[in-house]
Amino acid sequence: MGIHVVHQTPQVISYKTTYCSKATLLNILTLIVTVITPLLVVYRSQGLWVKETEWREQADIRFKHQVLFIADTSLGSLVWSTNSAFNTLMAAHLRPPLVKSHEADGNHDGVKERLEFTLELPLRSTELVYGATLLLTFDYRLHHMCEIILEGLGHVRYSGGIPVSGVSVWGDLTLHQRHPLPHTPSFTLYNTPILPSASASPTEWRLDTIFSQYFQRNYTTRLDNTYTSVRTGESDIFTLTIHVTYPEQRVTSLPGFWLTIKWAWVQYLSVLLVLIYVTGFVKDWAYRSQLVPTWVDSPQKQH
Repeated sequence: MGIHVVHQTPQVISYKTTYCSKATLLNILTLIVTVITPLLVVYRSQGLWVKETEWREQADIRFKHQVLFIADTSLGSLVWSTNSAFNTLMAAHLRPPLVKSHEADGNHDGVKERLEFTLELPLRSTELVYGATLLLTFDYRLHHMCEIILEGLGHVRYSGGIPVSGVSVWGDLTLHQRHPLPHTPSFTLYNTPILPSASASPTEWRLDTIFSQYFQRNYTTRLDNTYTSVRTGESDIFTLTIHVTYPEQRVTSLPGFWLTIKWAWVQYLSVLLVLIYVTGFVKDWAYRSQLVPTWVDSPQKQH
């Protein structure tokens, strides 16, 4: 008749000593090494605390229908804005265009993916367009790690040495960060108007003033990965077409308390488990070999 193992119970061998002994000192030293070494290893490698976190997110972007347009012609500048105060100030150079815009949601998830913007400026027979500047503002929101709301700017500039009848621009509206985003429930510091709202001062409408104030923001949007196509020649209408894509963004932010603790614990624990195994093996060998004097209490001695 065959025999097989149905149950196993390990035998525990106890090694006893006094509080003031070499064996107790060995226990204290191995405990210190086990606890402290993982901290030193992790700190000297990539740092114990995570300093920033990164993720990808499709931003919730909406065109705010705020526009500033400047055309450089052979007879001077032609301007127009969605702001009536600016149009009143620049009445001598005002030329209202026909503006069309459409935001598309291709996958029907409630988040817009692109903007199609067209501006048609009527021209006189003696007016030739050599350059154009366009400013568009956007409502930019992030929701994944924290609520971030800011007003962003899309800037398009074309200038050439020959007259053009149309300019087409393709680009991505991207987020530019000087610093990681703060870890707060809601961050709305830069949810303020970029274009002057009801100012009567012409200097506030200067492009250098607008760009200077916008440049001071730590979190901005801009058109990247741009491509430009022009149609040369004379025409009674100058057409400016902008194709803006809202791509998925790579965003960095400061980590929260629990994320910092979790990341530190994962790193510490991964090294700690190895040290527990190594120091346990060393202690077992030291006690079995009686490198430090102890009293051995085994089950065989109890029978």
